[in-house]
Amino acid sequence: AVDVRSIKVEAAMPYGPPIVLFLAAMALMAWSLRLDLSWRGWRRIGLMTYPLYLIHNVVGAAILGALMRTGVPYLLSVVIVGATMIAASWLIAIEAEPRIRLLLDHTIFRYRLKAA
Repeated sequence: AVDVRSIKVEAAMPYGPPIVLFLAAMALMAWSLRLDLSWRGWRRIGLMTYPLYLIHNVVGAAILGALMRTGVPYLLSVVIVGATMIAASWLIAIEAEPRIRLLLDHTIFRYRLKAA
């Protein structure tokens, strides 16, 4: 177990960059209301959000901790983890999910009852 009271979180992880990133994301979301959403890439980006939500906390935190323990600077670690999580969510959404869905369609869902 780790004694959290003895760890100075702010010394290892400054609060400024995450706050700036959050505010930039909020501004991007507000700006996106004015966009033409007919571009096909928006669908892919949308499909990436759920895998990103599922993996970013546990996997991202584990990678961030490993990088920090090896001496990689915090901001560089955050950039590496962010890029890795986005790439992993893209692979899951664009490559893995369609293949798994196809496999399930040919096996499990093949035997579902048809409506009369």
